[in-house]
Amino acid sequence: MKDFFRKGPRGAGRPPRAIEPPTVPATHRWAHAFQNVSNGGGHSFLNLWDPPIGANQIFSLSQHWYVGGSGANLQTLECGWQVYPAFYGDTKAHLFTYWTADDYNATGCYNLTCSAFVQIGSSFAPGMALNAVSVVGGAQYIMELTYWHTGGRWWLYYNGTAGSNAIGYYPDSLYKGGALAGNASEIDYGGETVGTTSFPPMGSGHFAKEGWQKAAYQRTIGYYKPAGGAMVNAGLTPSQSWPVCYTAQVTMYASPWFETLWFGGPGGNC
Repeated sequence: MKDFFRKGPRGAGRPPRAIEPPTVPATHRWAHAFQNVSNGGGHSFLNLWDPPIGANQIFSLSQHWYVGGSGANLQTLECGWQVYPAFYGDTKAHLFTYWTADDYNATGCYNLTCSAFVQIGSSFAPGMALNAVSVVGGAQYIMELTYWHTGGRWWLYYNGTAGSNAIGYYPDSLYKGGALAGNASEIDYGGETVGTTSFPPMGSGHFAKEGWQKAAYQRTIGYYKPAGGAMVNAGLTPSQSWPVCYTAQVTMYASPWFETLWFGGPGGNC
């Protein structure tokens, strides 16, 4: 069960790997954007989709990564939505959280499958299904996620940043004096898929350049300085190592969108 709930190990660009079948190793693909900056968390609105997961495919997600340290001491905290039928038992998008204190080696778990995440209320919960999803060419749905580091805790907020929107937190003690027991040094946003001989659609299944009502996006992306204060607009660098399957494009818009990442693609053999 411990191996089932483990997300790592990760590859370059922070995307982790999933479970490895006994014969064909599972590998990951991603389209994302990052910024190396000292931070105490960050924010975005994530466009919601439920991409289909086919044969020889494992999951598709859109998420935040906050990263500190390196090598065996790499540490992260993560959040987003994920379609992962083998894990959740359905084909819906689910809210998820994840963490690791040792580069996805012996630490880390999803949601509430270990005692790491401290949930403080019952209105929202890591792992809950997200029933309103976007339609290509039609209605678009979003959720707002924020991580904020204060008082020795990494607080996760859902659909707002008031106290009533706090889901819970990861305590600094999880990171055992490592980088994320203080502040993160990188922010990262985007999509990831995992498969064996083929890879599922990412986001809507449409490429970044197709834009509104077609491509998936995260908007109003920003970070909090370690000392606190107002959110700072991100200045992200896109990364798309498999452009045949997935692409990423960053645009700075006027209010209220500001820094926006368009990403996604159909997947397949890549």
